[in-house]
Amino acid sequence: MKLTEVHYKVPWRAAGNFPGHHASRQKGGGAQFRNHAPLLDAPDPRRFDVHASLRDPFEQLQFRVYRQTSAIPIYVVADLSASMNFVGANAKMSVVADLVACMSYSAYRTGDRFGFIGCADPHSEPVWLESTMNRAAGIDLARQLRTRPPQGSNSEGLLKAAELLGTRRALVFLVSDFHFDPTLLDEILVSLAYYDVVPVMVWDRHEYAQLPRFGIVRVMDHETGRNRLLLMRPSLRQRIEREFDSRRERLAEIFRQHGRLPLVLEDGFDADEVTHYFFG
Repeated sequence: MKLTEVHYKVPWRAAGNFPGHHASRQKGGGAQFRNHAPLLDAPDPRRFDVHASLRDPFEQLQFRVYRQTSAIPIYVVADLSASMNFVGANAKMSVVADLVACMSYSAYRTGDRFGFIGCADPHSEPVWLESTMNRAAGIDLARQLRTRPPQGSNSEGLLKAAELLGTRRALVFLVSDFHFDPTLLDEILVSLAYYDVVPVMVWDRHEYAQLPRFGIVRVMDHETGRNRLLLMRPSLRQRIEREFDSRRERLAEIFRQHGRLPLVLEDGFDADEVTHYFFG
Protein backbone atom coordinates (compact mmCIF):
# COMPACT_ATOMS: atom_id res chain seq x y z
CA MET A 1 0.00 0.00 0.00
CA LYS A 2 1.02 3.61 -0.48
CA LEU A 3 1.98 5.12 2.85
CA THR A 4 0.01 8.27 3.69
CA GLU A 5 0.96 10.41 6.65
CA VAL A 6 -1.58 10.56 9.46
CA HIS A 7 -1.71 13.80 11.44
CA TYR A 8 -2.51 13.51 15.12
CA LYS A 9 -2.38 15.56 18.30
CA VAL A 10 -2.71 15.05 22.05
CA PRO A 11 -4.46 17.33 24.58
CA TRP A 12 -1.73 16.94 27.22
CA ARG A 13 1.82 18.18 27.58
CA ALA A 14 4.61 15.70 26.97
CA ALA A 15 7.13 15.06 29.73
CA GLY A 16 9.90 13.54 27.62
CA ASN A 17 13.32 15.13 27.17
CA PHE A 18 13.65 14.34 23.46
CA PRO A 19 12.74 17.28 21.19
CA GLY A 20 9.73 16.68 19.00
CA HIS A 21 6.47 18.11 17.75
CA HIS A 22 4.18 18.19 20.81
CA ALA A 23 3.66 20.78 23.53
CA SER A 24 5.79 19.92 26.53
CA ARG A 25 6.30 20.64 30.22
CA GLN A 26 10.05 20.85 29.62
CA LYS A 27 11.98 24.10 29.40
CA GLY A 28 13.93 24.47 26.19
CA GLY A 29 14.35 26.12 22.84
CA GLY A 30 10.78 26.13 21.65
CA ALA A 31 8.74 29.11 20.49
CA GLN A 32 6.07 29.10 23.23
CA PHE A 33 6.75 31.52 26.09
CA ARG A 34 6.66 29.89 29.54
CA ASN A 35 7.72 32.48 32.13
CA HIS A 36 10.48 34.84 33.24
CA ALA A 37 13.30 33.76 35.52
CA PRO A 38 16.55 35.19 36.95
CA LEU A 39 19.80 34.39 35.19
CA LEU A 40 20.73 31.63 37.66
CA ASP A 41 17.48 29.80 36.87
CA ALA A 42 17.63 30.47 33.13
CA PRO A 43 21.29 30.70 32.16
CA ASP A 44 20.85 31.99 28.60
CA PRO A 45 21.83 35.67 28.29
CA ARG A 46 20.36 35.77 24.78
CA ARG A 47 16.90 35.68 26.40
CA PHE A 48 17.38 38.90 28.39
CA ASP A 49 14.11 40.86 28.63
CA VAL A 50 14.64 44.60 29.21
CA HIS A 51 10.98 45.43 29.89
CA ALA A 52 10.47 42.59 32.37
CA SER A 53 13.68 43.55 34.17
CA LEU A 54 12.57 47.19 34.53
CA ARG A 55 9.20 46.08 35.92
CA ASP A 56 10.64 43.61 38.43
CA PRO A 57 9.99 44.94 41.99
CA PHE A 58 13.15 43.22 43.27
CA GLU A 59 15.27 44.79 40.51
CA GLN A 60 16.52 41.45 39.25
CA LEU A 61 17.49 40.88 35.66
CA GLN A 62 14.79 38.80 34.01
CA PHE A 63 15.23 36.30 31.19
CA ARG A 64 12.58 34.70 29.02
CA VAL A 65 12.01 30.95 29.43
CA TYR A 66 10.38 28.97 26.61
CA ARG A 67 8.74 25.59 26.44
CA GLN A 68 10.40 22.83 24.49
CA THR A 69 8.33 20.79 22.04
CA SER A 70 8.88 17.12 22.81
CA ALA A 71 8.40 13.68 21.30
CA ILE A 72 5.87 11.15 22.60
CA PRO A 73 5.57 7.37 22.23
CA ILE A 74 2.93 6.04 19.82
CA TYR A 75 1.66 2.49 20.31
CA VAL A 76 -0.76 0.22 18.50
CA VAL A 77 -2.19 -2.36 20.92
CA ALA A 78 -3.97 -4.96 18.80
CA ASP A 79 -6.36 -7.79 19.57
CA LEU A 80 -5.03 -11.02 18.00
CA SER A 81 -7.94 -13.26 18.99
CA ALA A 82 -9.58 -15.53 16.43
CA SER A 83 -12.43 -13.14 15.60
CA MET A 84 -9.87 -10.80 14.01
CA ASN A 85 -9.32 -13.48 11.34
CA PHE A 86 -12.57 -12.48 9.61
CA VAL A 87 -12.36 -11.71 5.89
CA GLY A 88 -15.21 -9.82 4.23
CA ALA A 89 -14.84 -6.78 1.99
CA ASN A 90 -11.43 -6.52 3.67
CA ALA A 91 -9.44 -8.83 5.91
CA LYS A 92 -9.50 -7.40 9.44
CA MET A 93 -5.80 -8.14 9.88
CA SER A 94 -5.02 -6.27 6.66
CA VAL A 95 -6.75 -3.23 8.16
CA VAL A 96 -4.64 -3.63 11.31
CA ALA A 97 -1.49 -3.98 9.20
CA ASP A 98 -2.35 -0.84 7.19
CA LEU A 99 -2.86 1.09 10.43
CA VAL A 100 0.47 -0.17 11.81
CA ALA A 101 2.35 0.77 8.63
CA CYS A 102 0.83 4.26 8.41
CA MET A 103 1.21 5.07 12.11
CA SER A 104 4.82 3.87 12.08
CA TYR A 105 5.51 6.08 9.06
CA SER A 106 3.62 9.03 10.58
CA ALA A 107 5.43 8.72 13.91
CA TYR A 108 8.75 8.72 12.06
CA ARG A 109 7.75 11.82 10.09
CA THR A 110 6.59 13.60 13.26
CA GLY A 111 9.67 12.68 15.28
CA ASP A 112 7.92 10.26 17.64
CA ARG A 113 8.74 6.68 18.59
CA PHE A 114 6.46 3.84 17.45
CA GLY A 115 5.75 0.52 19.17
CA PHE A 116 3.33 -2.38 18.85
CA ILE A 117 1.80 -4.89 21.26
CA GLY A 118 -0.37 -7.72 19.94
CA CYS A 119 -2.29 -9.79 22.50
CA ALA A 120 -4.75 -12.67 22.52
CA ASP A 121 -5.38 -15.05 25.41
CA PRO A 122 -3.26 -14.69 28.58
CA HIS A 123 -1.26 -17.85 27.85
CA SER A 124 -0.05 -16.67 24.43
CA GLU A 125 3.21 -14.80 24.09
CA PRO A 126 2.45 -11.21 22.99
CA VAL A 127 3.79 -9.86 19.72
CA TRP A 128 5.89 -6.94 20.89
CA LEU A 129 7.80 -4.26 19.03
CA GLU A 130 9.53 -1.98 21.50
CA SER A 131 9.08 1.70 20.69
CA THR A 132 11.64 2.80 18.14
CA MET A 133 12.50 5.55 15.68
CA ASN A 134 13.37 2.92 13.07
CA ARG A 135 11.01 3.57 10.17
CA ALA A 136 11.49 0.10 8.66
CA ALA A 137 10.55 -1.77 11.85
CA GLY A 138 6.86 -0.89 11.62
CA ILE A 139 6.75 -1.61 7.88
CA ASP A 140 8.29 -5.06 8.41
CA LEU A 141 5.86 -5.78 11.24
CA ALA A 142 2.88 -4.81 9.07
CA ARG A 143 4.09 -7.24 6.42
CA GLN A 144 4.20 -10.03 9.00
CA LEU A 145 0.72 -9.23 10.32
CA ARG A 146 -0.79 -9.67 6.85
CA THR A 147 0.39 -13.27 6.70
CA ARG A 148 -0.05 -14.25 10.35
CA PRO A 149 -3.61 -15.43 11.13
CA PRO A 150 -4.69 -14.58 14.68
CA GLN A 151 -5.60 -17.72 16.60
CA GLY A 152 -6.10 -16.65 20.22
CA SER A 153 -9.07 -18.22 21.97
CA ASN A 154 -10.00 -14.93 23.69
CA SER A 155 -8.87 -11.33 24.20
CA GLU A 156 -7.98 -11.41 27.90
CA GLY A 157 -4.29 -10.92 27.10
CA LEU A 158 -5.06 -7.26 26.41
CA LEU A 159 -5.22 -6.81 30.18
CA LYS A 160 -1.43 -7.26 30.26
CA ALA A 161 -0.67 -4.66 27.59
CA ALA A 162 -0.14 -1.89 30.15
CA GLU A 163 2.80 -3.85 31.60
CA LEU A 164 4.67 -3.45 28.30
CA LEU A 165 3.77 0.18 27.60
CA GLY A 166 6.22 1.67 30.08
CA THR A 167 5.92 4.59 32.46
CA ARG A 168 5.83 7.44 29.94
CA ARG A 169 2.41 8.61 28.89
CA ALA A 170 1.72 7.54 25.32
CA LEU A 171 -0.88 7.81 22.58
CA VAL A 172 -2.29 4.28 22.33
CA PHE A 173 -4.46 2.95 19.50
CA LEU A 174 -6.46 0.05 20.98
CA VAL A 175 -7.43 -1.98 17.90
CA SER A 176 -10.06 -4.73 17.93
CA ASP A 177 -13.49 -5.68 16.70
CA PHE A 178 -14.44 -5.75 20.41
CA HIS A 179 -16.50 -8.91 19.96
CA PHE A 180 -16.02 -9.90 23.58
CA ASP A 181 -17.66 -9.35 26.96
CA PRO A 182 -18.25 -5.63 27.71
CA THR A 183 -17.07 -6.29 31.27
CA LEU A 184 -13.67 -7.33 29.89
CA LEU A 185 -13.57 -4.19 27.74
CA ASP A 186 -14.23 -2.05 30.79
CA GLU A 187 -11.38 -3.78 32.65
CA ILE A 188 -9.03 -3.25 29.70
CA LEU A 189 -9.84 0.46 29.51
CA VAL A 190 -9.33 0.83 33.27
CA SER A 191 -5.91 -0.84 32.97
CA LEU A 192 -4.96 1.66 30.23
CA ALA A 193 -6.40 4.73 31.99
CA TYR A 194 -2.96 6.32 32.44
CA TYR A 195 -2.49 6.48 28.67
CA ASP A 196 -4.28 8.46 25.97
CA VAL A 197 -6.32 5.68 24.37
CA VAL A 198 -7.98 5.80 20.95
CA PRO A 199 -10.36 2.82 20.57
CA VAL A 200 -10.27 1.61 16.95
CA MET A 201 -13.24 -0.57 15.97
CA VAL A 202 -12.37 -2.80 13.00
CA TRP A 203 -15.70 -4.00 11.62
CA ASP A 204 -16.84 -5.30 8.25
CA ARG A 205 -20.32 -4.88 6.76
CA HIS A 206 -20.20 -8.45 5.46
CA GLU A 207 -20.46 -9.62 9.07
CA TYR A 208 -24.03 -8.38 9.42
CA ALA A 209 -25.33 -5.98 6.75
CA GLN A 210 -24.87 -7.93 3.53
CA LEU A 211 -26.24 -11.33 4.45
CA PRO A 212 -28.63 -13.05 2.01
CA ARG A 213 -32.34 -13.19 2.82
CA PHE A 214 -32.51 -16.96 2.26
CA GLY A 215 -30.03 -19.79 1.97
CA ILE A 216 -27.17 -21.56 3.67
CA VAL A 217 -24.44 -19.16 4.79
CA ARG A 218 -21.09 -19.71 6.44
CA VAL A 219 -20.54 -17.48 9.48
CA MET A 220 -17.73 -17.13 11.99
CA ASP A 221 -18.27 -17.81 15.66
CA HIS A 222 -16.64 -14.78 17.29
CA GLU A 223 -15.79 -16.71 20.44
CA THR A 224 -13.94 -19.60 18.80
CA GLY A 225 -13.03 -18.21 15.39
CA ARG A 226 -14.52 -21.32 13.77
CA ASN A 227 -16.88 -21.25 10.82
CA ARG A 228 -20.32 -22.81 10.98
CA LEU A 229 -23.32 -23.08 8.67
CA LEU A 230 -26.61 -21.26 9.26
CA LEU A 231 -29.92 -21.46 7.45
CA MET A 232 -30.51 -17.78 6.76
CA ARG A 233 -34.04 -16.40 6.67
CA PRO A 234 -35.41 -12.83 6.89
CA SER A 235 -36.19 -12.96 10.62
CA LEU A 236 -32.70 -14.25 11.49
CA ARG A 237 -31.06 -11.68 9.25
CA GLN A 238 -32.99 -8.85 10.94
CA ARG A 239 -32.08 -10.19 14.37
CA ILE A 240 -28.37 -10.27 13.48
CA GLU A 241 -28.52 -6.69 12.17
CA ARG A 242 -30.31 -5.50 15.33
CA GLU A 243 -27.76 -7.23 17.56
CA PHE A 244 -24.86 -5.56 15.75
CA ASP A 245 -26.56 -2.15 15.96
CA SER A 246 -27.20 -2.67 19.66
CA ARG A 247 -23.60 -3.76 20.22
CA ARG A 248 -22.30 -0.67 18.42
CA GLU A 249 -24.34 1.53 20.78
CA ARG A 250 -23.17 -0.35 23.89
CA LEU A 251 -19.53 -0.07 22.84
CA ALA A 252 -19.88 3.65 22.12
CA GLU A 253 -21.39 4.16 25.58
CA ILE A 254 -18.54 2.28 27.29
CA PHE A 255 -15.97 4.35 25.41
CA ARG A 256 -17.79 7.57 26.34
CA GLN A 257 -17.69 6.58 30.00
CA HIS A 258 -13.91 6.40 29.66
CA GLY A 259 -13.66 9.75 27.90
CA ARG A 260 -13.25 8.65 24.29
CA LEU A 261 -15.33 8.15 21.17
CA PRO A 262 -14.30 5.24 18.95
CA LEU A 263 -12.60 5.50 15.59
CA VAL A 264 -14.63 3.11 13.40
CA LEU A 265 -12.84 1.53 10.43
CA GLU A 266 -15.68 -0.30 8.70
CA ASP A 267 -14.76 0.02 5.04
CA GLY A 268 -11.05 -0.76 5.23
CA PHE A 269 -8.29 1.56 6.33
CA ASP A 270 -8.34 5.24 5.35
CA ALA A 271 -5.57 7.51 6.65
CA ASP A 272 -7.79 10.57 6.16
CA GLU A 273 -10.38 9.09 8.55
CA VAL A 274 -7.71 8.80 11.24
CA THR A 275 -6.60 12.41 10.71
CA HIS A 276 -10.24 13.56 10.77
CA TYR A 277 -10.70 11.80 14.13
CA PHE A 278 -8.16 14.18 15.67
CA PHE A 279 -8.91 17.36 13.73
CA GLY A 280 -12.48 16.94 12.45
